[in-house]
Amino acid sequence: MATEISRTVLFHFLFSGLTFTFLVTLAISSDPYLLHSCANNTGNYTANSAYERDLNTIFKQITSITKSNYRFYNKKVGEVNAMALCRADVKLDVCTGCLNETISRVKLDCPNNKEAIGWSANCTLRYSNTNLSEKLEINPQTCPYNTGSTPDEYFQLRLGALLSDLRNKAAAGGALLKYAAGDSSLRASERLYALVQCTPDLSEGDCNHCLDKAATDGIRWCCLKQRGCRVLSPSCNLRFETYPCCSYRVGSV
Repeated sequence: MATEISRTVLFHFLFSGLTFTFLVTLAISSDPYLLHSCANNTGNYTANSAYERDLNTIFKQITSITKSNYRFYNKKVGEVNAMALCRADVKLDVCTGCLNETISRVKLDCPNNKEAIGWSANCTLRYSNTNLSEKLEINPQTCPYNTGSTPDEYFQLRLGALLSDLRNKAAAGGALLKYAAGDSSLRASERLYALVQCTPDLSEGDCNHCLDKAATDGIRWCCLKQRGCRVLSPSCNLRFETYPCCSYRVGSV
């Protein structure tokens, strides 16, 4: 059983130019479930309906896949569209475990919602009664971050340069994988580590735009002065830390 540590984290929701801030206490485990968003404007489904059956069919398909497919799954059954994206550097069993946990939690947090999204440390799950494929979705955007000393201007310059380089690499990754990770020197022996990822169904331009918004609006609004942060949106995500947090090899951890 994973060791859990209770930690209070400040979240910021960015939507339509407005910022909503709230505190959440998370149980941090080996694969923490971070946050969810339930869409209340797309309707609800009823118990034992065709929508619920199709949704459960998709969940079973996603969590039963035995080949990697670069950790991206895009499914449609009946009226239900679903998309799942795992961090490209995690192994298949870690991806599957993350999706199982996220499915369970989102079903509890968004009961009967036809559209919802759940973010975990290693995966993102979305489902809807509308098409999700090849559509850029930046909002809702949220930013869980680490506490720590306040970085200075030099830190921000190095971070901006690293994220810009990784953004361009990920966006150019092709139709199967849009992921990049890397590191950069800071001072003395200190290094900065980061990863970026888009759903690979996005065009190069849309992926670039999504990650640019995460690196500008997301970081500026909620983790500009933090030493570690995740910016999460439906179509892309990024993370930076001052300790090794990711692998440069796909499916290697």
